[in-house]
Amino acid sequence: MERVVCLRTSQSGSIKGLECVEELTEPYAVTVGNFDGIHRGHQHLLERLTSRAREKGLKSLVLSFYPHPLRVLSPTQAPCELTDIRERSELILKHDVDQVVFIRFDRRFSRLPAEDFIREVLWSRLKCRHLVVGYDWRFGYKREGEIELAKELGREIGFEVEETEPFRVNGHVVSSTLIRRLLHMGRLEEASLYLGRNYTLKRKVISGEGRGFTLGFPTANLQNTENLCLREGVYAVKVEDHFMGVANYGIRPTFGGKKRVLEVHILDFEGNLRDKEIRVEFLKFLREERKFSNPEELKRQIEEDISRVRGLF
Repeated sequence: MERVVCLRTSQSGSIKGLECVEELTEPYAVTVGNFDGIHRGHQHLLERLTSRAREKGLKSLVLSFYPHPLRVLSPTQAPCELTDIRERSELILKHDVDQVVFIRFDRRFSRLPAEDFIREVLWSRLKCRHLVVGYDWRFGYKREGEIELAKELGREIGFEVEETEPFRVNGHVVSSTLIRRLLHMGRLEEASLYLGRNYTLKRKVISGEGRGFTLGFPTANLQNTENLCLREGVYAVKVEDHFMGVANYGIRPTFGGKKRVLEVHILDFEGNLRDKEIRVEFLKFLREERKFSNPEELKRQIEEDISRVRGLF
């Protein structure tokens, strides 16, 4: 992950866990966006970026933002997360991108005029010499900047702006919004079609309340999962590519839970995963989360869920 950095914009502009820089030194072909999920539309854009970089003898760079701008500007309208910052970076780097840069999005940065974003951030600090953007890209204060402005400024200061067409699958424009909606409905197979892979996350295992162990089904509780784009319920999953599992996402109403959490019972596994990161691939939605009358009734249902997963795979 040494190719992932943050661009320092103010004294408070650092992002935890990332080395920050004032500016880069080599010339780059650049694309800009949130890139949540790295779906097939994003992949199409990344392929165009790396292709243009090779043609022009440039390095390739993806500029993104953290947190999502709506979390700062309108928290109640902010979308759920398909990927966290590390998952997003790993997926981007798999597409032969040379550098991933994040800018910490805060209210100070949100007031940056569109022209200053082009001149100061892209041209001066990121050394952008070719810009590849999606058909609906907007930038700067109140999203005042349009692609035509970027093209005009590019001609003036010395870089080309390339606009890509929308990427469609089965007639639908692929977008993070579409994928979030499908996952919220439990339609994993359709979401996978637009993602180009099964929905997967990689998170650290943290200590839970031990109820799964008491019931005879120990679970790995995963960190930072309260804002996932998943329907609350039970899933068949694959863990670390070779273990099957049963995952529950929700508040655990049988025990009076309030906060959403993802916990995974890994079939035929023995060992301690605490503080380790595990990869969880979602294969099938099994049923909705519901409140049981007592722990014994819940235990019987878990046994049925496990039996169903073994039968499916």
